[in-house]
Order: sequence, then structure tokens, then C-alpha cells
Amino acid sequence: MKNIFTLLVFAVLFIGVSNTSIAQENYGGALNAFVKFGDNSSIGGNYEFQVAPNLTVSPEAIISFGDDNNIALGARADYYFDSLFNLIEPWDIWAGVDAGVILSGNDNFTINIHAGVEYKFSEMWGIIAEFGGGKTSSGGIGVGIHF
Repeated sequence: MKNIFTLLVFAVLFIGVSNTSIAQENYGGALNAFVKFGDNSSIGGNYEFQVAPNLTVSPEAIISFGDDNNIALGARADYYFDSLFNLIEPWDIWAGVDAGVILSGNDNFTINIHAGVEYKFSEMWGIIAEFGGGKTSSGGIGVGIHF
């Protein structure tokens, strides 16, 4: 798992650096709130900071409603594929990883992967669908608030 995580981080950084000459959308300054379903049903949120042309990092909090009723705190990194796929506004597509600490429960550390899509129906608001895998990640829907 550690090798896959390392490979994914280097691939995201390589793609991000290779596309720096293209005019870029600003992905930072977005507050995202999710309701996630399935075995990992939860509510969560994150606030994105842009650190490279297509790359954001976010602090994240998740409250799980599964068997354990966990609270998880962590961080996530997302790579936006809009320039790679020549997507125009109002669409965004991303994939990324998140890692965090579960404050209650037996297994206290988690690493997850996720991918998502957002349709912005105004400059400030968007609707999000995200899919993921891991201990605290699953598919869900949400809203994006862009400042």
C-alpha cells in the first residue's frame, strides 16, 4: 500500500508540473461538505488550498455513522484533471488521497483514495459526487461553496 501511495503522489506531482504553462483555473478557496453512504456512511467536510496549478490540499473532518460512530481528522490532496481532459467550466474532475487519525475505535490511522466530479451551477455553488475506498471513505454527494 505504501508503494502505491508513493507512486500516486509522484504521478500527481509530475502531471501537475508538466501542465504549468497552460492557463489554469483556481481550485483553492472551496469549502466542500459531503454526505456519504454505504458501510462508511458519514458526513464530512474539507477546505481546499491550492498549492500548485492543478493540486490542492485540505484539512478534513468526518463524522461516521457506522457501527463505531467514529470521528476522523486528517488531510487530503486532490489533483484536478480539467486541463488534461480540456474540460470547460462548469465541470471539475479530480482524484486524490486522504490520510487521517480516527479519534475513537481500534484502528487509529487510515489512508483512503477517492475520485470525484463537480458541476458548478453558479460562481459560488456546485454539486459534487465523489467515490472512494478505504476505512473512512465511500461514495457520496455534496455541495461545494467557492469563495
